[in-house]
Amino acid sequence: MGKLSKLRRLERVMRGQLAYIELVDGSRYFYEPEKVWTELFLHGSKCLEADHRSAQRPEPPEILQAVERAKDRRSAVERILAQDPAPLTAYDLEALVERGEFVPRSFLADHSYEESVAHFAKKNEGK
Repeated sequence: MGKLSKLRRLERVMRGQLAYIELVDGSRYFYEPEKVWTELFLHGSKCLEADHRSAQRPEPPEILQAVERAKDRRSAVERILAQDPAPLTAYDLEALVERGEFVPRSFLADHSYEESVAHFAKKNEGK
């Protein structure tokens, strides 16, 4: 990261526009709280589209990867979802908090992820 971008990031921190997650290695992951919901929603939408096409889901967004590496994962999830606790989330947040694992969550009500994958695969057979 260049000196100018570091300076701009520091300015945003000082103005209260950035928050951070303390990571296990002692470093900090900085993020813009007002952009978290959009980032999670867009990622969830891409995962839903991938599920529907029976394709592999994209990698988790950077903010969730930071939660995975957080010193206190529960606190990190609570902080990033403080403004709106219900974005379109593609992962079981409890598994992320408890074990640091990205366990896919089904977008179909009352179905496991495996059941939803099988459902979409069956739908896509005729295409």
